[in-house]
Amino acid sequence: MFIDEYPDAVPLDAINYLTGECNYGGRVTDDKDRRLMSVVLLNFYNEQIFNNDDYKFSPSGKYYAPKHCEFEGYIEYINSLPNF
Repeated sequence: MFIDEYPDAVPLDAINYLTGECNYGGRVTDDKDRRLMSVVLLNFYNEQIFNNDDYKFSPSGKYYAPKHCEFEGYIEYINSLPNF
């Protein structure tokens, strides 16, 4: 499956499945952990990220997908994140 084959819409269900089941399915063996990972990924792979300019990944508002910019802009955003 290639995402480029879907120019009109991003296949979010397929991306969620590929990330949660295929990529990590071999490493996460507990069925409840896989289910949890699938639910957590819904916060990251959803229509709101495309339709809502203010969509945040966390209640703190610090984690979000930055707007399209040059490489340096992404590095600046990453460097602004808290170091845990």
